[in-house]
Amino acid sequence: MSDEFDDIQAIFFEECTEGLTTAEEGLSAMQAGDLSAETIAGVFRAIHSIKGGAGAFGHSDLTAFAHKFENVLDEVRAGKIVPTPGVIRVMLSSFDVLSDHVEAAKGNASRPNDGAALSALEQVLANKGVPEGDAPAAAAPAAPAPAPAAPAPAPAAQEEEDEFGFRPVGVSLDDLEAPAEEAAGWSVRFKPSRAALANAGEPLLTVRELEGLGARVESVDISTLPALRDIDPEDSYFTWVMNAPAELPESDLSDCFDFVAPDSVIEIKRTEDVVLPEGAATTEMDGEDEIPFVPVTATVDDFMDLGAAPAAPAPAPATAPTPAPAAAAPEAAPAPAAAATPPAGGGGTPGGAGPGGGGSGGGGPAKPANEAAQTIRVDLIKLDLLLNLVGELVIRNSILADRLSPADRQRVELPELARLTRQIQDNVMSLRAQPIRQAFSRVPRMLRDLSVETGKQINLETIGETTEVDKGVIEKIGDPLTHMIRNAADHGLESAEERIAAGKDPAGTIKLSAEQKGARIFVRVADNGRGINRERVRAKAVEKGIISADAVLTNEEIDQLICAPGFSTAEKISNISGRGVGMDVVRSNVEALGGRVEIHSVPGEGTTFTMILPLTLAILDGMIVRLAGQRFVLPLTHVLETIQPEPGQVKRTSPDNEVIDMRGEYLPVKRATEIFGLNDDRAIEDSLVVIVESESSGKVGLVVDTIDDRREVVIKSLDQNLHPIRGLGGATILGDGSIALILDIEALVSSPSRYTPKGLAA
Repeated sequence: MSDEFDDIQAIFFEECTEGLTTAEEGLSAMQAGDLSAETIAGVFRAIHSIKGGAGAFGHSDLTAFAHKFENVLDEVRAGKIVPTPGVIRVMLSSFDVLSDHVEAAKGNASRPNDGAALSALEQVLANKGVPEGDAPAAAAPAAPAPAPAAPAPAPAAQEEEDEFGFRPVGVSLDDLEAPAEEAAGWSVRFKPSRAALANAGEPLLTVRELEGLGARVESVDISTLPALRDIDPEDSYFTWVMNAPAELPESDLSDCFDFVAPDSVIEIKRTEDVVLPEGAATTEMDGEDEIPFVPVTATVDDFMDLGAAPAAPAPAPATAPTPAPAAAAPEAAPAPAAAATPPAGGGGTPGGAGPGGGGSGGGGPAKPANEAAQTIRVDLIKLDLLLNLVGELVIRNSILADRLSPADRQRVELPELARLTRQIQDNVMSLRAQPIRQAFSRVPRMLRDLSVETGKQINLETIGETTEVDKGVIEKIGDPLTHMIRNAADHGLESAEERIAAGKDPAGTIKLSAEQKGARIFVRVADNGRGINRERVRAKAVEKGIISADAVLTNEEIDQLICAPGFSTAEKISNISGRGVGMDVVRSNVEALGGRVEIHSVPGEGTTFTMILPLTLAILDGMIVRLAGQRFVLPLTHVLETIQPEPGQVKRTSPDNEVIDMRGEYLPVKRATEIFGLNDDRAIEDSLVVIVESESSGKVGLVVDTIDDRREVVIKSLDQNLHPIRGLGGATILGDGSIALILDIEALVSSPSRYTPKGLAA
């Protein structure tokens, strides 16, 4: 069962990632002042699902910590603990430890030291908050008070029912206060033989047969249920306790067990014969009493939700101001708070996606079972294999196009095959695309922490969170994004006093945005701070030996120095910055993705860092051009038009610069052969000029020898074998089997006009 177990556990860890994202977003919202019942319940459900799944897979350390965390959230949810700033800080710190526990459970890290976090959580529970006089985190109303005790079930009982999806035996003690004649009936205890299933028995059929006679399941003992890894699918681990009406003959109950294995435990007794502890029938349990449940939550928890739903309607949520009967009119139902609390058995993440989530995560009716089957989880490795096959299909199409004449291409419907191939490619790429919101989600909390550490007032604006990017790109821009945000907060923004003195708002602003342009994604981190002090940057670069003292650099080249390895202008090393690795990591990680980093700074106004990333890492539409007889691929997303220059249309304005007159508009001209150091004596009138448009340089004329074809090509990375070359974005295999290099237009048009070996290296 090892392979199957590992596959199921892999799904659990994927759900852990989703749960952690949901919890972090919710906690960040709470820190920002959103103390709505829905937000609190969302965090609770996420942690609850992680705890339940961890217990099912035997991750005891993760289960224990998540359970303690969940207890605090449950008290907050019930209104017993007010979520003050101090309480929220404890929960945020606990979230970090919980994330470390998940990584440890995956085997990616050692067990975290959670002693301090557990102690902080226990103090919050014991003191019902953080006692150091914290004010509420916001003026928003606190979570609703607990439901009144009279009409609603006891809170402890409610909690257990939420977790297991059936009524615990402790709740039935209240029924024993009824007169003896009303309590008369049959008590049936049924523990199937451990070999019942192996002998073609089906204990659930027996239980259902008893229910058909009017019996009701009172409790299910699951104390013998082992961890999921140790479960024998042919073994039976449950014991049912059922109540049956007094008018049923004992023989009818006995007949239900005729075909049950003889070594099963079957007890049928009159209820008045059941011996109860003295005083049990008259003891009143308040909401704080502990129900005598067998402590098996660490083993099964939400795993039980996968079974049948409870027969009786779920009681009203504990956070509801009044109980809502099942048949009540709509206006009698609680307002949004009720909808935010999951029904019994619905302890999963929103949408029921958690490890044990059997419900929708809200108070609405459950969705039909067949709807859940419309979504499946697929390993990314399988998607990558499929994408590679699509790439091979594109290459085969290219080979056929090279070998067939134009007439033969139409005869074999090659254009139709190319169209279908493109549709397959687009659909496969859409499977890998995810909103960049996932990369942005950690920024709000990061900035709030940085605001506390630096003592600066920082506002955040986000734009374009729904922009979809390849999952591989999202996973790899996390570190660069973190470094750029920390750099903007620590170096870019001034203190409130400096800003006031400069006539600015005391609160600085960092704007985080993403947008798609053609086949590129532009992710920007902009601040309205002091801008880059270029004199200081240059002096520091000379001091560290990065440049010579007499080097002549443009402003843009000086700005790029901050991405040099080991470069930092910080006077002292702090836990935020100063070690000179941040922006170097940004550039190296982005270039590894086939992208680049651009920096634009205006002294006194602020700085903008732009990561220009490929939309996809797989396939692009390209124009096959020749430079000095060699074939290159020019991405079509940048091409505006192509012209044959007339004599005098291209003019040289300096030894290193040329322009072309395009209908009265003078555009700079770049000779790619000169940039790459290729020998080419062709006259400009014998060449073609491709007008391209870049984000950084606008319209530029790129001189090429000839244009061979337009072709869809598969991008192959050069990073594993070659040092990054400025102006080249990868390679591809053409239809004849030869290799062509793919031009990076953005980098090419911003390169020096003359070849310099040093200038080619990024």
